[in-house]
Amino acid sequence: MEIDFVIPWVDGADERWRREMESYRPGGEMSDGAESRYRDWDNLRYWFRGVEAFAPWVRRVHFVTWGHLPEWLNVNHPGLHIVRHEDFIPREYLPVFSSHPIELAMHRIEGLADRFVYFNDDTFLLRPTSSGRFFRRGLPCDTARLGIIAPSTIAHIILNDVALINSRHDKRRAMRSHLCGWFNLRYAPSDMLKTLTLMPWSRFSGFRDSHMPQPFLRSTFERLWEQERATLEATMRRRFRNVLDCNQYLMRYEQLATGCFAPVPGRDCRLETLSEQSVERIASHIATQRYAMIAMNDSDAIEDFDGVKRQLNNAFEHILPHRSRYEL
Repeated sequence: MEIDFVIPWVDGADERWRREMESYRPGGEMSDGAESRYRDWDNLRYWFRGVEAFAPWVRRVHFVTWGHLPEWLNVNHPGLHIVRHEDFIPREYLPVFSSHPIELAMHRIEGLADRFVYFNDDTFLLRPTSSGRFFRRGLPCDTARLGIIAPSTIAHIILNDVALINSRHDKRRAMRSHLCGWFNLRYAPSDMLKTLTLMPWSRFSGFRDSHMPQPFLRSTFERLWEQERATLEATMRRRFRNVLDCNQYLMRYEQLATGCFAPVPGRDCRLETLSEQSVERIASHIATQRYAMIAMNDSDAIEDFDGVKRQLNNAFEHILPHRSRYEL
């Protein structure tokens, strides 16, 4: 199987980008332009080092950018494809300052493999990971577990995704058709118990979201764009995050609802929120390579940003001290 990685990145310190963003900032309308969405933790080089060291089987990395590039990036690396927004997002939707239109249009990236893994720039590989962790028998690996939508900054967006899935699929029929995907011996008993307790509901109440590198089939995007174009185009028109949006979770939920996935337990992943209180624990997870993958959500509550960043990047330097071929 040919498998690609896709990662979007923004340089929040780029003055040209900031001026353009400010000129389009929607003021009083519902949006999320929080500083933590855009600031740079200066650890992208460790993402690339992790890919080279821990996933050398990847065919190509598609690096999605507004136009700016890290000064250290080797753009001539044969496995690197620089993708600017105008290369795959229709002109009428540009410029965009939200990840959601970018995510929904990923399938339009020229040369993208039929199977790809989507990384946020806060998700990292920490130890050797085989291609079989992401795809088995041609199917994306995932954990199917029912859940509820908890209050959060993206709860409304997740609700939009789940509502659309419920309009497309009968929950009970979908789960009966792929019962082994929902109740699997690879899963933790607690996960299956939570799914079981939500079985009586006639509609999907939500799904467990891991915020980890997510494997996708390009055909999933193509099908939903063919069948739900009006809904997806509405998100594409919004330059900033909006509570009416859908996002790439929709594509994942479609794969789960159709049984188009291979069950994996997901115990090799860790989701954390960065703060002065959590950074020591997170740095330990990185330095000891306790998990195969880690996701680290930014937080506006961080007061000593430079101190937290330094402690975090020292841990990355401990396990990935050598420059990769993606670096000049």
